[in-house]
Amino acid sequence: MLAVHLAGTIAAICAQHGAAAGMLYRFRPKVRDLEAKDRQELANRVLLFLWPSAMVVLSVLFLYRRAEAFFDHEVRWAKHQGPVTVGEWAGRFMVAFNLYELGIYAVYGKGLAFWLHHIVAVYIGLQWLILRTGTFWGCIVLLIEATTPCLVGTRLMKDGGWTHEPLYKLAVSVFWIFWLVVRITALALGLCLFCHDVFKGLVPQHVSWHFVLSNGLSVLGLFVLSCVWFVSITRIFCEVMFGTGKKRRQ
Repeated sequence: MLAVHLAGTIAAICAQHGAAAGMLYRFRPKVRDLEAKDRQELANRVLLFLWPSAMVVLSVLFLYRRAEAFFDHEVRWAKHQGPVTVGEWAGRFMVAFNLYELGIYAVYGKGLAFWLHHIVAVYIGLQWLILRTGTFWGCIVLLIEATTPCLVGTRLMKDGGWTHEPLYKLAVSVFWIFWLVVRITALALGLCLFCHDVFKGLVPQHVSWHFVLSNGLSVLGLFVLSCVWFVSITRIFCEVMFGTGKKRRQ
């Protein structure tokens, strides 16, 4: 059933990608002059507003419904039975969207960092979905996708030459705040809770140490990268808001 759900979701994403590419080609004449890879990336950016937002909404809903997991380690590590939970649907969306992007950029090319990020994300996501364990942790991590629409929006505005508009300052401010909240604070708190369970011996016996280590190390790596990137993001934020640093591109 998991494979069927993933295949159906990927098909839906590809259909939306095709529709977005067609509409951009028809209604934005400048798009017709772009190379094929650039046209596909623009269509991909449209979908980056929709699917990551859906992942965040479903993750928040799951965490709200399972709020006791913040205080009960057994709930945090519970193995789900029965119908697919909203948290697991968030994970399915994440895996499907990463597989879709791997397919797109297998054709048009992408850097090594992209491939490593997406392959690790798919591997970790499939672990969580197949074992139906650790949905709480997966949803905590998926909160970081709240920064994706903000990032795409600021890039589109910058590419469109809107860097001196008040709306651009608002977009950059929201992006900076979301990054601080979900990629730094939420991940740090999640890692602290994760380490508390591990070092206190609260991880249930049905959870393998391979699962614990692979998930823990991947999230730790993500947190470190988020902190490193936050330095550059803060520099850009200060340049946009206060005019400090290098002069913004005209």
